[in-house]
Amino acid sequence: MPGTTVASQARQTQMNTRIDPALKEAGDAVLARLGYSPSAAVRGLWRFVVDHQDDAAAVREVLEPNASAVLSDEVARKAAAIADLRSQYAQTAGELGISNKTEADLPSWDNLREDWYGERLEREA
Repeated sequence: MPGTTVASQARQTQMNTRIDPALKEAGDAVLARLGYSPSAAVRGLWRFVVDHQDDAAAVREVLEPNASAVLSDEVARKAAAIADLRSQYAQTAGELGISNKTEADLPSWDNLREDWYGERLEREA
């Protein structure tokens, strides 16, 4: 059988899982045609997950091929919500006469901290 390895029987664990009977039958037929057993397929999946443990997208793509489309829809929905909030903020800030400064116009936290320490040292001197 292609890609199979012999493992020590004493070091193996049995897994039980529930699967749709029609899916199992179809999957078993494909695996048999390709020369694999269901156990070899599960071992291959587990090996893939371990080998790609730092690549959640790759694992997700194997386990849920349509999840990327759902994830993309969710990301698009959140991006639209953020854009809407920014628009509402800009409109409200304009109505209240609040300056429309960007992050680039604002001092960094490091500069604010240094200014605070400087003012504190001047008061204590």
